[in-house]
Order: sequence, then structure tokens, then C-alpha cells
Amino acid sequence: MTTYLVKSSKIDVPTDQLLALTKKIERKEKLSIYLLKNDLADDSEILKLEDSKDPVKINIQNGSAVLYVKKESAHPPPSWTNLFTSHQKIEEGIFGSTRSVGAAFIMRKFGKIFVLTFGTGHHLLKQDSIERDFGLRVTLNSVDPDKLRSLDKASYENNPLNSRIQSSREVDIFQLRTDSELELVYAVTGVSEVPIFGSHVTGRDALSLAVTANIDGISEILEETLHRYRKKLPQQFDWIDNINRIKDPDEIEILDIELDQAIEKGDLSNIYLGEPEIVDWENQIGYSFDLRANTYRHPVLQLEHLVEYIKNKGLSFCVREIKSTLIHINNSDYQSSKSWSAYRCICAEILYADRYNILRNGIWYKVANDYVATLDKFLSENLKKSDVAMPEYKFNNEDDYNKEVAKNLDFHLMDKNLIKIGGPSDKVEFCDLIYKNKKWIHVKYYRSSATLSHLFSQGAVAAQAFIGEPEFRKKLSEKMPLPAKLQFPKRRPETKEYEIVYAIATKKNIPLELPFFSKVTLKQAIKAISMMGFSVSATSIPVDPIIHALKLVKPKKNEAP
Repeated sequence: MTTYLVKSSKIDVPTDQLLALTKKIERKEKLSIYLLKNDLADDSEILKLEDSKDPVKINIQNGSAVLYVKKESAHPPPSWTNLFTSHQKIEEGIFGSTRSVGAAFIMRKFGKIFVLTFGTGHHLLKQDSIERDFGLRVTLNSVDPDKLRSLDKASYENNPLNSRIQSSREVDIFQLRTDSELELVYAVTGVSEVPIFGSHVTGRDALSLAVTANIDGISEILEETLHRYRKKLPQQFDWIDNINRIKDPDEIEILDIELDQAIEKGDLSNIYLGEPEIVDWENQIGYSFDLRANTYRHPVLQLEHLVEYIKNKGLSFCVREIKSTLIHINNSDYQSSKSWSAYRCICAEILYADRYNILRNGIWYKVANDYVATLDKFLSENLKKSDVAMPEYKFNNEDDYNKEVAKNLDFHLMDKNLIKIGGPSDKVEFCDLIYKNKKWIHVKYYRSSATLSHLFSQGAVAAQAFIGEPEFRKKLSEKMPLPAKLQFPKRRPETKEYEIVYAIATKKNIPLELPFFSKVTLKQAIKAISMMGFSVSATSIPVDPIIHALKLVKPKKNEAP
């Protein structure tokens, strides 16, 4: 029987509903939790103490904690206000002053050091001191795998691409369009399966939660995060460990030395510069390596700009200087809205101890040997060795090489013959050379993994256009040599008659000695092309020793992929 607390002529309100309506809504706090690398680090190694007020000791049980509040400073109104104040007298103070409040809370518990940041307190944190994958791994061990909302990832198919996929409904990781071979996941948001973490959890470098907790309750949350961080990833996410983070300091030091040696030799083929995370292009005007007024702001990040900046200071381009150089995102007032160590922006691949090692976002990863073995096995079984004998590469550029090869009557030049078809593949370069009318050859001088990825993608895109676009086949046939022309271009062709050939000018053994991500993109291209019925092959083009030596030192500033 229901008891009524309130009764009126209009409505009866049951007691339980009234209590729910009158119960005070508990405030949720946003917690951003970082884990430190060094369990014995001093506060000065963790935070930029010069930017904070005097520390305040916070009493907690079975541990120690200290609060650092960021120094506040009044800033003048932004520069855009001059548009109005220069036009007429405006009431003083109408634009106010910009004040940013933030704090960092250091807790030493369970033999570890945690830092919780509030407001703009993350600016106090020394980024090199934190465990970069902490939040991500805790999240992957805490969410319902079928109830994800957002995912940040980095792709290496052609060029390094950072992207964020969001869903308005809960979905699994593959509905967020994740390619387990071509992409690294570095941030996830999903529905929490851990009650003390709240309803949703987000993980990147930090673990982000919205919870109802007091200071004493935070300890329980931290203990659970540590437990989740140490767990093995669930089966739905275990493919993420195909590329494992290297944590041994000695091993990391060795890989940095190997990177230095590659730089010293001038071998930058597997090294490039890129943003370590998604940036808001609408609110920035460029990048700089310092904040001096006369410093050039670069619209995009390029490795040669970093090399030039460091060398212009009279320093050698090496890992030590890369780590000590900052890259600033400049806002419209030419102030730094965010900065990274240049080391975090370096992407590199080093083959050491018969293992692929990859540097991303300031973290060295090792590729699981069994994963590489599986990849090599696929390539050996599905990529034929081409029987096309390609002449020696004796030219400074591919255009001249292709023209020279086409002097042989068995070859027909197609290089630079772009075919417009509209859509995302608006202009397609079908191939560089046609051999004996049935073999389509894509030529590339091996310079870097990015150029090879472009080559492999080009072959797949051209094959797709050939079978899927009658108008493309019609335009293509007009550019083909007479014996190769299509008699009925509107009719879907028999793809088994054709072979797509990747011809790579290099001294390396193809495909065994390709960079890791080039192997991955080649595998993807082979799968796509084979599904369309074409055969796929590859061959190495011998390189003239003089040309090889010249290209090792030749500037690559304006080289197209």
C-alpha cells in the first residue's frame, strides 16, 4: 500500500517520488589522473614549480599528498578588441580580463605517484614525466567493448593521419571504423563497467572520469586504476598489443642511439615530423620552435624545418637537441596555445636486433615478432615476383627514367596521363608504364615508407577505377597503345587477364626488407587488388651506384610523394 505525503486537488505525489525530487543532487567532479614513470620523482621533476604558488599539504590516509595551484595573472584583452577600441571610446573593462585557474594535486599512494589536474593545471605538468598510455590501458580494461562512444587513432597508410571517430550511440570498436593493422589507437571513450569510475570513462595519457568523490574517496579510485592498468587487455582489444610499448630504460636508450646513428648517416627515409594528437586548425595560425616575434610560423610541420632550426643555432641535429626543442601551436595573437617536445612529434622506424621498433608520440614500440612473421608469410604467398626485366635506374627523377624505358617497344608510357572521373579519385594516374599491353607497372624510387605507401595505394585505386567506372575505362582506352585498347570499354573487363606490377628502384630485397608499415600497406593493397581478380607482382629496379649515392644526400625539401 502506497503512503502519500502530499495531496492536493490537482495531483497526488507518492513519497518515494517526492524524496527523489527533493534529494540534493550530488556534484560530480572531473578528475584527470596521470601516472608517473618514476616512483621516486621529486615534485620538481613532475611539475613546473616556477609557475605555481607555494604548495599546500593535504592530509590523506596511508600516503602523502600536496596541492599546487597555478599562479594567476591578469592578461590584457585579446588583440581583436583593438578593432573596436581603435574605432571609438569603449567603456573601460567591458572586455574584462582573462584569468585562468588551475591546480595539480600530487598523491603518493600504493608505491606510485599520481597527479590529478584541475582546470588549466595540466599546464604545470612536465609531460616527459608521465606514463603516456596509462589512461588508454585503464579505459580498455574498464569499458564495455560493445559500448564505445569515441576513438582517436593514428593512421600510417599514406601519411600520418590523426583522426577522431564519434558515435551518437554506443558501438563496438570496429563500428568506429578501426583498421587493426593500419592504425594505432591512442584514446577511447566508452560506457564504464567499473561503478566507482562513474558512467563513462575516457583514456589517453590521462584517465578522465566524472565522479562523486571526496579526497578520501580518491584513494580507492587510484587503487582501482592501478589494478586495471596492470591487467592484460581483454580479447576484443588484444590486437592493440601487436605493437607493444617498450618500457626498459636501457632498451629505450639503445633505440635513441640507433636513431642518432641513422640521422648521422643522413638516412631520414623512415623519419618524419607530425602532430602527436588532433589539433584544432580553426584556432591556430601555425607552428614555431620558439616564441620570438621574428620567428617564422610554419603552416605545417616538416622535418626539414626542424633540422634547419636546430642547425641554425649552431647545434647538431640529434636526439638530445630534438628532446630539448619545443614545438608551439600559435594562436592568432602569436602566443603558444599548446606545445610539445619535438621528440613527441618525431615518427621513426628503426630495425634493431632483428625487430621493428617504432617511435610515436615520444614512445618506442616493438612490433610482435609473430605478427611480423605472419605478415611476411602473407606477402611471400600472395605477391609474385614479376618477370618484367626493368632496366637500371640511372636518372635523377622518375619522369626521365620512365621516358627512357618507354623507348623499348614492349613498353608504353602512361606517366602523368591523369584521367578525370570525379569523386574522391578525381584525377587518377592509371600507371607509369604498360608492358606488353597487359601488365600495368607502377614505378617508384624508394625514398621513404610514405612514398611506398602512396605507390601501393595508387595501384589499388587505379584497379578499382578500372573495374568500377565505365567512363574511366573509355577515357583510359583512348590513352592506351592500339593493341591494348579496350574493344568494349563499357563492358566489365576480365580482370584475370591483367597484372599490376610494383617496380621499386632500390638495393633492398623486396618485399622482405621493406619498412614495417610499408609491408602493412602493401598487404592491404594486395588484398584489395586480388579481390578484384587481378594478379599482383613486384620487382626491384637495379640502381646505378652514383645515383644511389647522390640521392642519399640530395635535399628532399620539395619532393612529392
